[in-house]
Amino acid sequence: MLENTANRIVINMDFSDLKIIVATRSMSDRLYKLSQLMLDLPFQSVQFKNTSADGYIYELINLDVDYVINIDEDAFVFDNEAILILLKHCIENDYYACGLPDGGVITTRQHNPLVLNPFFNIFNIRILKNEFHNYKIENYIVHRKEFEKYTPYHLMKTKYTYDNMFEPFYPFFVWLSQSGKILYLNAENHKDKISTLLKNHEAKPFLIHTWYARRYGNDILHTLRINKAIKEAMILKLKKSKMSFVKILFMTDHVFFIVILKKIRLKIKKMLKMK
Repeated sequence: MLENTANRIVINMDFSDLKIIVATRSMSDRLYKLSQLMLDLPFQSVQFKNTSADGYIYELINLDVDYVINIDEDAFVFDNEAILILLKHCIENDYYACGLPDGGVITTRQHNPLVLNPFFNIFNIRILKNEFHNYKIENYIVHRKEFEKYTPYHLMKTKYTYDNMFEPFYPFFVWLSQSGKILYLNAENHKDKISTLLKNHEAKPFLIHTWYARRYGNDILHTLRINKAIKEAMILKLKKSKMSFVKILFMTDHVFFIVILKKIRLKIKKMLKMK
């Protein structure tokens, strides 16, 4: 049973005996703040700055926690319940990690399907910490045919290739695919043809990942596209919660909100003059 109390999600499962955090590798304070506005999870959020793509993963493994929910700052959650249901499923089934294959599912990424793209993951840090001593990066730099047996073929619908060094974190995730119990998630292409609509294990969409966070504020087209996706996610979240329409306006379009306020003030002045 799930209920929403004061925009904080409560699930019929006791997390009190587990140390769980929400972690984000961040390069933009503005994007981080916007993405945090979408979260109603009952866990501490931690912003990681000045870390490399693979170094960030290693930092997470060294944390004194049980689980990490990893969410990029350009991933905008509109269904927090779906994340908690997914977390519950991962805990109950002892998954090492979950996430989207980095190839074969969406057209934006057509690389190694064994690798979990780290824009969203749930990591079982307790298990990873115990197993990490077995990780030898040199054994996973070059692809081997035997790795392919763990490919999530049931999700494959677009192009993919077994390139083990496309990203610096690839060898780690290839090792993980061969060493542990992985839950690969499904997704679909967003209507903007770049962003990704990620689904949990029950096929419920719960976030929009826009990609190209580094272009935010620097590239006008990507900035406008990301802002549009943020507004869409916030409106979807509004439909699932009791968040006020005024708050949505303020969060999604400050300029429009200011214009509305000015119009309200003018109407009040006119009403006062009529009296």
